[in-house]
Amino acid sequence: MKIALLPNITREKTNEVTTNICMWLDKYGAEYACLDGYKKEFSHVANMKYMFFSDLIEWCDVVISIGGDGSMLNAANNTVDYDKPILCINAGRLAFMAGLESNELELLKKLIDGEYTIDKRMLLDVKVIRNGIEVSRNHCINDVVLARGATLKITDIDIDCDGKRINTYRADGIIVATPTGSSAYSLSAGGPVINPSIEAIVVTPICAQSLFARSIVFSANNRIDVYCDKKTTNSDLYLAFDGEKAQNIGTGDIISITKSDKYASFIRIKNDEFFEILNKKLAGGEATTI
Repeated sequence: MKIALLPNITREKTNEVTTNICMWLDKYGAEYACLDGYKKEFSHVANMKYMFFSDLIEWCDVVISIGGDGSMLNAANNTVDYDKPILCINAGRLAFMAGLESNELELLKKLIDGEYTIDKRMLLDVKVIRNGIEVSRNHCINDVVLARGATLKITDIDIDCDGKRINTYRADGIIVATPTGSSAYSLSAGGPVINPSIEAIVVTPICAQSLFARSIVFSANNRIDVYCDKKTTNSDLYLAFDGEKAQNIGTGDIISITKSDKYASFIRIKNDEFFEILNKKLAGGEATTI
């Protein structure tokens, strides 16, 4: 088996965990490689290969992301076009989406032996339409968030479903999440938790100025359009995808959100069920660390 290692080297324990992963992979007879720019960090790992990103992902059979949930989301977003399954190994604190903890690396034998299942997770396609023209297109695994930037004023955000007005939220922003993302920022904002085996789209307001403003769960087949307040200036609102890259949203822009044709493939080695993981990692009132 050929394995691409994508460590988040900004995390304190990642280099140590990655080195330990390589030791177990050597024991089980797997080949492994990481990005060409990491030669200095892993010069002590004798069997590490180094490649540029596109070559690395095309070469591998599976991807191992080392870090937290944010590291896994970044890896999944960057590799979704290659259709390679991803295993996340926790080198952080919570890592709700991790397939293995750093003290469970002996279970990598099950990966090498093919003793795992694949969880397919739906993605969202997000288009920004300005004056009738599509100006950007992105996809996300967790959520897309429209929120205020430097200013702290609330705004009116209109939500349409398949061309029909559903609600106007007077709020700090809006979260549109997949079931995978329902246990992240949307949950922190009061949204429902949805089992990722269900395909749906969740719309959750952020700090809405109403006692009756609640999340709405839509079918994955619906198209959700989000409209900016017409009084909004170009510097007021930003759109962020999976908590990472963001773009400015201006007056009259339409954010059109649909289920993507693409899926992320996450490797599950252990038999933990979704709600078992949920209770274990979030029962203490912690939020998912991205």
